[in-house]
Amino acid sequence: MARTRDLVALSAILIAPLAAILVSQALPSLAVDGTEPAPTRPQPLAAPIVTAPPAVAPIASEPACPAPQAAPGEPLSQPSLPAAAGLFGDALLVRKESLVLHTAAERRWASGRPVITAEPGHLLATRAVHWDSLPEDLRSLEDATMVVHAADGSTCVAAVGEPKLHLEQIGDVFHHIGDDGQESFDPPADKRVLRDMVKQLFAETDDLLLLARQRGASGLSCDGLWARRADLPPATVFGRRSLDDADAAALTAEAAPVVRAQPEFAALAGEYAEYLAPMDTERRADLPAWDAFVAANLRTEAWREIGGSRQIVSVQLQLLDRMACSDEFGGTLALLLERRDGELVRMVQPGWLGLSALMDLEGDGVLEAVTDDGFETVLHTHASDGADLRDAYSVPYVGCPC
Repeated sequence: MARTRDLVALSAILIAPLAAILVSQALPSLAVDGTEPAPTRPQPLAAPIVTAPPAVAPIASEPACPAPQAAPGEPLSQPSLPAAAGLFGDALLVRKESLVLHTAAERRWASGRPVITAEPGHLLATRAVHWDSLPEDLRSLEDATMVVHAADGSTCVAAVGEPKLHLEQIGDVFHHIGDDGQESFDPPADKRVLRDMVKQLFAETDDLLLLARQRGASGLSCDGLWARRADLPPATVFGRRSLDDADAAALTAEAAPVVRAQPEFAALAGEYAEYLAPMDTERRADLPAWDAFVAANLRTEAWREIGGSRQIVSVQLQLLDRMACSDEFGGTLALLLERRDGELVRMVQPGWLGLSALMDLEGDGVLEAVTDDGFETVLHTHASDGADLRDAYSVPYVGCPC
């Protein structure tokens, strides 16, 4: 499944009686030192109001444009494989007010005319989906009760609402040259042209999402990153702590010696030296030496097991605010450390860049995650044989952002 990385969340299966009890609840997020008070649960968000579709205009085809290369990701123990149909409730991504039921939806599931919202730089179109048109595994999600999880480990309960097929693009979506030779990025004025464009996109695109609105208490949707069926055994969840600048600096300083002892750190240092080697003296003088690069770009985050005592520290080392399409250094490192007997020890499994949520779904000791690098949101899980799986979505970007 093709996915665009230029510009750019979890739900699941059947539980009948609870569907009527749509109550919100919160789990405490504890400090690493055990002294910080639990955060309050994020307030549910009201579902956004969809604006009436503006008029739309003829679209000129865009010239081919090479997508910027993403920085190398975290190391994987095995090749990363797509979770083609999601996990049907073990864990699902959440996107704004909706549950992401499927990230490779089929257009034949939809019926009726699309509802279109068009504005410069943004096209959004949805089509209704009936539950009986979906595969059996997805149909079992109808009216299921979900526990939605936020980054800090707090939770909110919602039921699965009506599904819809979701098509979205950003960027130079409506770019065209008018009869007067003037360049325009506005939607066309002719609604028929827009409808024809959207019809063609629904027929051709492979970036369709199957979304379902959350039905939370008082009609509000839950604010979270991923969701899990309420009838499944609770997952082990790690809540991300919010640290002030001093505590964050102290945690990074504590983790730094452990990070420096890892082979990936030495390999990254070698990559940086190779990056600098071909530069002339003046250009090299403008860039930091390796130790200065590490001091400026090493970041850590603290995670605490909700209702438990485990403490995880996620580490990432990469150039902060790296410009897409630039020739800036793109090497990266991501690790997970665990506090054991008062000391930080590296975990065997790889870490993740852009870590947004951390959990153990099966209770097998292997952690899963949600990541977001600003381009793509990914649910990282693993198969029974240990192979890494990913379920992901991004908002396709039209044009050349560089």
